[in-house]
Amino acid sequence: MTKTLSFPSVYEATVQEYYTSNDPILGFSKIKFDGIDYVVGIQALNEGTSPHKTINSSPSGNEYKLIGQSALVLASNIYLENSKSLNFPKLSLTVGFPYATFQFNRDAAIEYLKSENTITYYKSDERGNLASEQRSIPIANVNVIPEIMGCDYSIRNGETPIDGNFIIISLGYGTCEGALSTPNGLVNRTIFSTHGLSYAVKIFSQELNKNTFMHLKTEHQIDQIFVKGFTFVDRKLKKLGEEKKMALGLYYKNVISPTISKYISDGDFENSNQILLAGGGAYCTDLIDLFNEEFGNICKISVASQPEFCASVGYAIYSKHSRKNQESEMGSDNFYFTDNAVAYVGIDIGNANTCVSVLD
Repeated sequence: MTKTLSFPSVYEATVQEYYTSNDPILGFSKIKFDGIDYVVGIQALNEGTSPHKTINSSPSGNEYKLIGQSALVLASNIYLENSKSLNFPKLSLTVGFPYATFQFNRDAAIEYLKSENTITYYKSDERGNLASEQRSIPIANVNVIPEIMGCDYSIRNGETPIDGNFIIISLGYGTCEGALSTPNGLVNRTIFSTHGLSYAVKIFSQELNKNTFMHLKTEHQIDQIFVKGFTFVDRKLKKLGEEKKMALGLYYKNVISPTISKYISDGDFENSNQILLAGGGAYCTDLIDLFNEEFGNICKISVASQPEFCASVGYAIYSKHSRKNQESEMGSDNFYFTDNAVAYVGIDIGNANTCVSVLD
């Protein structure tokens, strides 16, 4: 069993004290990083004026580290809740990046994450008191793999594994990735990485701004409206289904379809019987309709179970498998800790949401 929680990948610096509420997912009201306090996740969306995060930020940048520290706190919370233990073990941790930036970012991510992180955050209690807490997160080892590989690992090794050949496409906010997947791994020739749903959200935002003043909302706030398909303007409900459908149509026509044509050949379709969609974009029914319209007559279009969690679940499974392989190669006597002292964790620091998976 794997438990996964997610929070919006947004943050905002603050000088305010939050005595009445903690973020419902992260469990803290704000976090301290480099001497500055920040609200993160749902708390940032609810309390912040300009919650944001740069698309595909570098692991050497502060915002990746800030979101990463929040994710590490959440990972430890998940483990402590599941295990009913007061002692937190070392993490066998796997994270990922888009295929296009994976090699460029791998060393910097490992360098940052492999060191023990001491994280300071603030929690409010039921009596309106705000207390500072510190937590040290010990790291056993760090793996960095391409995001599309994490999705494939989840689909082939998860609770309901799928065998055979299929075309896997991850519809993320910052990046859309895909490849032909076989039991022997991804076919390197077919792996692609291109613009994600943020492309459609920008078109959606441009359309809204023609007729509506959106009160200087950030891209991530617009994305929340995009997902819902409606908003309130001047205390009146404004339905935005047509604008959303138009933006997704242009995104599919200009980005997804030509990219698939470039990397996935007719022979690849002959060798697979379905396109399997992962990522948060797999919840967009208008987008799935476009896949069916183009490919429904030659293969089955399927959506992975809990598609937004595919990458992080795959990362957690990869953490366990890679750990077992290390023990087999080196011998368990060479390790300073046993299985019982290691938690297998996957963290997907996405551009819209960050997902944290912990194996029971």
